[in-house]
Amino acid sequence: MKTLLVATFVDFWAGGSGHRSRISSLLEYLQHRVRITVFFAGRLSDADRNLLRERFGDVAVESAGMDGPLTYGEYAERFSHFIRDRTFDFALVEYIELSAVLEYLPEHTVSLLDTHDLVADRIRSFKKMGLPYDGIDLTFEEELDIFRCYDYVVLIQQNDLESVARWIDPDRLVLTPHPVPATPGRIRKQVQNIGFVASPYLPNVEALGWFLQHVWGPTCEGHALTLNVYGNIRDEFPVPEGCHVRWHGFVADEEQVYRDSDILINPVRCGAGLKIKNVEALAHGLPLVTTTHGAAGMEDGAARCFLQADDAGAFASAIRRLIGDRGLRETLARNAVAYARTHFSTEGCYGAIARLIT
Repeated sequence: MKTLLVATFVDFWAGGSGHRSRISSLLEYLQHRVRITVFFAGRLSDADRNLLRERFGDVAVESAGMDGPLTYGEYAERFSHFIRDRTFDFALVEYIELSAVLEYLPEHTVSLLDTHDLVADRIRSFKKMGLPYDGIDLTFEEELDIFRCYDYVVLIQQNDLESVARWIDPDRLVLTPHPVPATPGRIRKQVQNIGFVASPYLPNVEALGWFLQHVWGPTCEGHALTLNVYGNIRDEFPVPEGCHVRWHGFVADEEQVYRDSDILINPVRCGAGLKIKNVEALAHGLPLVTTTHGAAGMEDGAARCFLQADDAGAFASAIRRLIGDRGLRETLARNAVAYARTHFSTEGCYGAIARLIT
């Protein structure tokens, strides 16, 4: 069996965000196909180790041994000691920020970068919305130069692949979307619960703030609706009384979110990559309203599998249209599940990377 080293600063086992879900689902898929060792940029508690054993029993996770956060340079330095006298067939680097580890990889180790998104797109999007950006600062040309240092670059959506393929040999690019098993839900006769699932990532915070200020009032007027907000995004908002908004915080049973929701929204207006909460909504067969930005990477499903709106009036109108038309909700739900089965099956998403490293 081949060996795979994963370098990451993400506590992927903790849940509560899309990037954690992506890494954990990929490792769950690969753990029986290759021997995986993870070098994590942090200290592991007993609770962490218990969670890792439960979900990733075949994955060895080693810690950089720091209580506080490491800089990328500090992580690379500790990585250099970790990797000494070890060999791996493949190394998967999670996020471009950790690319400094490349110089320490043993010769003949095949390197892969899991991008999650394009940094230049992320920066451009934040700037357009006037949001502060404190991540790694790269131009697209600088980003491409780093990509060229890897044997393979893993991209999460077709738009990203097409952008990069104009400059880098497509044979070195691996399209790896995020899979979610299709589990059709139940479309109730009456809509009562609108759901939004989000981490405290700044684009999510901006989206919810915009929705609450400009969309929610006109949407719920004349309807007995509750907006259910799930996830740690709650920590970024003063929690008001009333307003037909219920703040749930982190929910360990993700399936409960989809069982309780009649319509899901994602009013995100900036960021980059594939919006995993949208993939999850489609796979669960629930009507979804999102923005043009939120639909990036699955534009061919617009109007057929979900509704799309960008200004406040159109967004409220789309939700109200769904509330009043059960047939439309059922049609979108059926199409969404079929779309998810075609585009976001586990084998369809992860098969290419599995064939590459096994």
